[in-house]
Amino acid sequence: MGKDDSNAAKTDMDLALLRAALTGLLEEESPRAAPAGTALVSILRGRGGDAEPLRTLVLRRRAVRGEKEGDGKGGGDPAERRALVYSLTKTILAAAVLRLAARGTVDLDGPAERWLPELAGRPGAVTVAQILMHRAGLPDYGGRADYHAAVAAGGEPWSGDEFLAHCGVIGGTDGPPVGSFAYSNIGYLLVGRLLERAGGLPLAEMLAREVFAPLGLSSAALLRDRSDLSGLFFGPSPTFGGRPVAAAYHPGWVAHGVVAMTVSDACRLVHGLSEDYLPGALLRRMRDALPVGGPMAGRPWVEPSYGLGLMMELDPAAGPYWGHTGGGPGVTPVAYHSPGPIPVSVAVFLDGEDGNLAEWMAVEVLHRLRNGR
Repeated sequence: MGKDDSNAAKTDMDLALLRAALTGLLEEESPRAAPAGTALVSILRGRGGDAEPLRTLVLRRRAVRGEKEGDGKGGGDPAERRALVYSLTKTILAAAVLRLAARGTVDLDGPAERWLPELAGRPGAVTVAQILMHRAGLPDYGGRADYHAAVAAGGEPWSGDEFLAHCGVIGGTDGPPVGSFAYSNIGYLLVGRLLERAGGLPLAEMLAREVFAPLGLSSAALLRDRSDLSGLFFGPSPTFGGRPVAAAYHPGWVAHGVVAMTVSDACRLVHGLSEDYLPGALLRRMRDALPVGGPMAGRPWVEPSYGLGLMMELDPAAGPYWGHTGGGPGVTPVAYHSPGPIPVSVAVFLDGEDGNLAEWMAVEVLHRLRNGR
């Protein structure tokens, strides 16, 4: 057996072991109201010319094999279906800001008010970097009952200004102290406005120019209309009872905008955040994360931290790895990268609402493959 044949055989064995381990995780009983029945897992390992071909696994729980699939999965190869990546969009927005910073258009440590007059009158000056790190003292809508009721009703989303008004952003004093970590979708709504104003293009065109085209993400697009959801990868959601998510949901309920892409492009996204894409100093800045608290119950984080649009594990035994977890009606996307001796990236899409499971599946891949095991 030649060297190439031996390497191919080892890769096949790695994938077979991974498939068994990931299927075992998927088969575990879930306490979630919307458990996953199908997992799409894409893996990239290596760098440059030594990178292995991207591999995508389609895994299903035994209970759903052969049953009728959910509202967004009928027909064709599920691995080729796009899905809403929800908060993984934050990494995309942050990467676009860093591209502008590389050209000197945006000063990460300069006052955000230069681009965001909406912040005038709020206590404490904030920088662009603080917004990207969720440390700008901005409130959020994640815990608001009126937001969740409006989403469940299936109506038209609030406008950007209405989001800001509901959360008391403009001229308000509501919010955590500047400098402390407080996850804020509202902050990334403002990041989207910054990109349009600094870049001089609509947000969809900015993301295409600064992120999708340079990284070769051919499936990626910023979605705006309810009709855009047709054919996407979804499972059912308790938010909408028995109504299909693709018919009941509106992507505008993600205040900062939401991207759809295939699981393979989500993997390419985190793998592509390299010095071929951004100058080394800015990459290090993106990963210069601060702790956000101790271990999280049920999740694989030991020293959870947050950089510029990146969730990061800083514990040297468990990590490092970085990327983002998303979640919303009908689908859970995650994508993470581990540098390691052999860099590994993984993206997982679940047709259920279980961020813990998606993160554990991603970490399983990273721990098995990042050192070439």
